[in-house]
Amino acid sequence: MHVTEPRDPYGAALGAVRRFADAGRFNPGEPIVVTELAAEVGFSATPVREALACLAGQGLIERRRGRGYFYPALTAAEIIDLFELQHAYVHAALTLHPRGLALLRKAVVAVDPREGPQALFAAIIAQSSNAALGAAHQRLLSRLRPVIAAERAFADDEATSVATMVEAVVAGRIDRLLEHLDAFHDRRCARTLGLVAGPT
Repeated sequence: MHVTEPRDPYGAALGAVRRFADAGRFNPGEPIVVTELAAEVGFSATPVREALACLAGQGLIERRRGRGYFYPALTAAEIIDLFELQHAYVHAALTLHPRGLALLRKAVVAVDPREGPQALFAAIIAQSSNAALGAAHQRLLSRLRPVIAAERAFADDEATSVATMVEAVVAGRIDRLLEHLDAFHDRRCARTLGLVAGPT
């Protein structure tokens, strides 16, 4: 059977590499061999190399001059910077409910606390209906994916915290929600050294 090349091999390769990264296919610090990855995704090396260059420009893949491409291994300091950014995104989303608190309530009550803080953050950001904020948060999640996977070890501990945050929104106490968000953020940053091996 003849397999036709896609009309946009670069776009198809970019989508395939993104899906691999999102699925946890790469380990932090792992070198990405273009020819091997191209064979795995079924494209020639050129569009795969172009896709990796694009993702390197977005900070999702690391390009080391003379050594090739690597999946980034974040330091503790870099992880905390990304946590700070996510914290700021959630705070920004909480200011973007001009149509009242009803949509925010509806978004957060649909969250199962056992799904953890990321489900709550996603719901808060989605209810803002701000496309730029949503896109920025998705890029951030791509960079944090291995860290979020490691954080799942704390999911049981955080389910109660998520439930408390949801209750604060239902009660219309955004001030209380912000206090709980800040406390979660502090706990998250404090345990960062346990989530990553390497220099800070």
